[in-house]
Amino acid sequence: MADVEQEFEAAAQYVGAAAAGGTLSDAQLLRFYGLYKQATAGPCDAPKPSFFDRRGRAKWQAWKDAAALSMEEAQRQYVQLLSEALPGWAGASAAGSSGAAKRGGGGGPVQSRMADAAEDSEGPDAAPPLLQAARAGDAGAAAAALQAGADPDQRGNDGETALHWAADRGHIAVLQLLLQHGADVNAADSDGLTPLHYAALAEQRGAAEQLAAAPGMRLGQRNGDGETPADLAPEGWAFLQGCRSGGEEA
Repeated sequence: MADVEQEFEAAAQYVGAAAAGGTLSDAQLLRFYGLYKQATAGPCDAPKPSFFDRRGRAKWQAWKDAAALSMEEAQRQYVQLLSEALPGWAGASAAGSSGAAKRGGGGGPVQSRMADAAEDSEGPDAAPPLLQAARAGDAGAAAAALQAGADPDQRGNDGETALHWAADRGHIAVLQLLLQHGADVNAADSDGLTPLHYAALAEQRGAAEQLAAAPGMRLGQRNGDGETPADLAPEGWAFLQGCRSGGEEA
């Protein structure tokens, strides 16, 4: 066991340096990240990140994908993955063992160049006040923006509306307020995703139920990839049954 741990630690240090130097692809680094988290923290118990946090969702999924592995097996697979990607790493690691490992956030090795990238979503300061309020779940601020004449269907950088944000974050009070002010329940963003798609992806069941029951809701509306909200929802959401791709659009 000790030998496995020592080899894993050496591999993790090497991956950190390789990530900083751009030697490994982001796809490889995501796999390393998932194995590293499984090997050091065990199965993923973190909540699924927001749809807007695409980097965070990718890393969360990589960790989830390793859930069936024991911590020791994750260590073994981490080392094996590095040996397949960069044969001869062990010799190079031994030669440079006197150097300090480059470390990243949370005390772990640098796992991906994506950690240095800006968030995919627009920052809260850049968004219109109504979208900021929906993102934060601030029903008072949302009401004030609407009373001041804000368009309930105003768009952000990716074509998302305040209703998309409320659905994604599960902010029911803001969602209900927007619907009361006539927000388009079927509004699609630049990828063809509706607020119900967002609620399904983010596993926000309460928000999804509110949207599904809203007047004029098209449950079978498809995104740019031809998927309905039911296709993206967790199993067991009976209120979306019969609305998967290949079925009749409601």
